[in-house]
Amino acid sequence: MKNFPWVDQKISSIDIDSLSHALIIEGQEGVGKNQICQYLINQLLVESNSSNLIKNNVHPDLFCINNETLISFFERKDKEKLKRKTKKIPVEFIREAIDFVMLKPGLSKKKVLFIDNAEQLTISSQNTLLKTLEEPPQNTYIIIKSNRFKCLNQTIYSRCQQIHFNNISQNELQSWAEGLLRDKSDKSVIPSYMTPKKLSELIENETFDDFKKLNKYLENLFSNGVDGNNINNVIDLNIEFNEKLDYIIDFALTQSKSGKSNVHPVRLSDYIEDLSNFRENLFEINALNQRYALNHLLLKIPS
Repeated sequence: MKNFPWVDQKISSIDIDSLSHALIIEGQEGVGKNQICQYLINQLLVESNSSNLIKNNVHPDLFCINNETLISFFERKDKEKLKRKTKKIPVEFIREAIDFVMLKPGLSKKKVLFIDNAEQLTISSQNTLLKTLEEPPQNTYIIIKSNRFKCLNQTIYSRCQQIHFNNISQNELQSWAEGLLRDKSDKSVIPSYMTPKKLSELIENETFDDFKKLNKYLENLFSNGVDGNNINNVIDLNIEFNEKLDYIIDFALTQSKSGKSNVHPVRLSDYIEDLSNFRENLFEINALNQRYALNHLLLKIPS
């Protein structure tokens, strides 16, 4: 996948030779933070024939903390803890990473510690990491990526160079997508919550057409009233249940904001609230019958 244009703009402003020993890269999920992190890692570990080592996370001078390596850590340390929770990055893993950066480089002249999903760092993990940020080993670079703004210890920010990704608006996303879509008018199908990464994947995998169909079926249901054929068409689409639910909510919100809906504003607002409440309480429902649930929600579309 090619870099997003806003990523290339940020890359062009980076001087590798004067790069800080520590960086924080923040922004909403799916806007291109991984692309800039990959660029930085490749530039710092520039030795020939090392790109595959980096790609496969086996470069001797690269230590990655991400969901995959976190699971491996728990499997080594505590299998029961893995079953309970893997979303937090424990201080023990950060200590392993610090032990790594204290070693001399092997293949490269530099070492890189990459921390993905830094919003998952515990307080203890942040405090331990801070000590290394304050006195970093020579030729060591720490790249911290977070999907949330200003979620870490403020002193960590003061020790790092910061690269921020602003949220991509729906209009910006649609304008960018015009160059990818076969039919530019299809940009109206893109929901407000979709990220550039997700949209790129849908287009590359040729599954964006499923969302075009979903949009069409919902237009029929909201404009012409509920009917079994359109409901079954929505249910049978090869889109995950949660994704369908998000899209239906977004579609209803767009109808409400446009002021062009045939549905009374109060009834439409009540319907959106019901959908949102259902989504919020999904985690409490055991063994959900998704076909039944979706059929029930679509039958409630107000006319």
